[in-house]
Amino acid sequence: MNQKAYVLGIKFMQNTIVERYQKIQEEVISKMVSSGRDPQDVNLIVVSKNQPITVMQDVYQSGCRQFGENRVMEALAKIPEMPRDIQWHLIGTLQSNKVAKILNSSISLIHSVHSFSLAKKISEGSLQKQKITSILLQVNVSKEESKQGLTHDEWEKLLAPLQELSNLRIEGLMTIAPHTADLGYVRFCFRQLFELREKWKKQMNNPTYFKHLSMGMTNDYLIAIEEGATLLRIGSGIFGH
Repeated sequence: MNQKAYVLGIKFMQNTIVERYQKIQEEVISKMVSSGRDPQDVNLIVVSKNQPITVMQDVYQSGCRQFGENRVMEALAKIPEMPRDIQWHLIGTLQSNKVAKILNSSISLIHSVHSFSLAKKISEGSLQKQKITSILLQVNVSKEESKQGLTHDEWEKLLAPLQELSNLRIEGLMTIAPHTADLGYVRFCFRQLFELREKWKKQMNNPTYFKHLSMGMTNDYLIAIEEGATLLRIGSGIFGH
């Protein structure tokens, strides 16, 4: 393939990605309206794992200001290369030995706090750095062994000690739906997370902050919107598989 053909191929791919992003945005707005919700109450997070900066910049130019990364080191490498008005989300597993690196970055929200010990580690690091760190509690609603996060029963027992941890702002809950063709069960899991947020909000010292539901990916985000999602994590629907 000559250089001109290669460049044209890259440009076509980028245009297609931008078109997918815009189409999903339109679908999100339409579903929010048909569900009786304000479109301003949901955020589309573009999951940019393994995507080059040039492609991300095209999506940025199309209006995206929220990107999600799965890997800490990839996020840290990309952040300085992108505009400063982006809100960055860590949506992948956070290992305790990477906490200090994340706290030194401009990550806006950690979605994947999957244990009390991790929350405590983030709290201690945040106290040392004299900063407030926003987190979501990862709930394993489907109770699958392959997924991280505590079950709702396990988290419920920890709500009081969690709120004793300093320098943390618990902003809501996150879950990953089961990979199944049974969309009724997917809906059930999302609805459970919504009900947990409503229940636990009453036990929070600062219930105003406890508002987010991070749920819904490429295959199920429309269901998630119907069940109250405020943060959608979409990658392959925009970038392809």
